[in-house]
Amino acid sequence: HSVDPVELGELAYEALRLAFIPWQRERRLKKEREQRERVNAARFSSRVLIAGTFHSLALRIDGGIACWGSNRYGQAPPDGVDGDFV
Repeated sequence: HSVDPVELGELAYEALRLAFIPWQRERRLKKEREQRERVNAARFSSRVLIAGTFHSLALRIDGGIACWGSNRYGQAPPDGVDGDFV
């Protein structure tokens, strides 16, 4: 018994409508939400003072300074400076 091409097209459309399109929409919304969260975190947590190829420094809201980078050559923490370094 042969299947009507119109029925196959309708079946394919229903599969897209019920499974793929909602999945794609949720994926897009999740990506947009994550982007907004990253922007908000950066906007409200600190102000970047300087960024280089292998390091970044930022002024924290409380006035402290946050530093992070590769530390390939052991430059953090500098001698005599206490604190947490990443």
